[in-house]
Amino acid sequence: MALCPEETGQNRPAVVPEPMNFSASLPGPVPGRGKAFYVLLDDLYMAAAPGETLPCLEREEAAALCHAPSYFFGYLGKMPCYCAAPHPEFWKDPVPPFSRIRLRSFFNRADEGLRLALGYGRQVLDLHTNFKFCGRCSTPTQPKTGEHARICPACGQTAYPRISPAVIMSVTRGDEILLARGVNFPNKEMFSVLAGFVSPSETLEECVRREVYEETQIRVDRVRYSQSQPWPFPDSLMIGFTAEYRGGEIKIDPGEIAEAAWFNAGDLPLIPDSYTLAGRLIRNFVKGVKG
Repeated sequence: MALCPEETGQNRPAVVPEPMNFSASLPGPVPGRGKAFYVLLDDLYMAAAPGETLPCLEREEAAALCHAPSYFFGYLGKMPCYCAAPHPEFWKDPVPPFSRIRLRSFFNRADEGLRLALGYGRQVLDLHTNFKFCGRCSTPTQPKTGEHARICPACGQTAYPRISPAVIMSVTRGDEILLARGVNFPNKEMFSVLAGFVSPSETLEECVRREVYEETQIRVDRVRYSQSQPWPFPDSLMIGFTAEYRGGEIKIDPGEIAEAAWFNAGDLPLIPDSYTLAGRLIRNFVKGVKG
């Protein structure tokens, strides 16, 4: 259940009714009176309110925590949402009742509305953090009116939130699926489907074939689009595919993969949660085999 830290007679957080769907919006006015949700984060951590939800603050409260402007990006339920970077001192000693939590931990445990709000807010904040200067002429940029963008007043170069397309694919061989452990997986027992970033001048289908071969030496055929998912770590759009085994023996790229193998649909290792696209691709495969 989502919590909003409003003052009550017993100094307890008040409950915000569920469900709360997130709706993105273009830049709005400077926050006025009344509370709003704030995505307060850096590269690894975010500020969490009691119940592990977004802090719900008055404008003055938010200004006291932040060392940079706040940017409006949408609504969670009927509550406006802003993103901002807190003072570095906040991470050393978070102001009660807020706590510091790893971004991925929050994302993994949040509901869909909170995940969408966090992802959108992070990418808007990244825009304003990473494109403060024009990449063409080095002039300081300014927020652009009417859209999430920054524009150079000297040459007109415009920067938008970065979106990096990546393919993610379930490779199957009859009632078996190819799963692997990445060298950087936090959970060393978890296996997942293969994935990789799209290269310039490459189609998505070409990327699927290339990534599977580079990481496992397996060749695939019948590449078909499945579904997609935004993944803000930091700025990916995961584009899901299915593909069928065509030939080859597994030989991993040790720089990317720690282990890879074929797994039977009835005997899978630990796999990602069902809210992730990787988890859905694997579960869809199992459903298809079992009918």
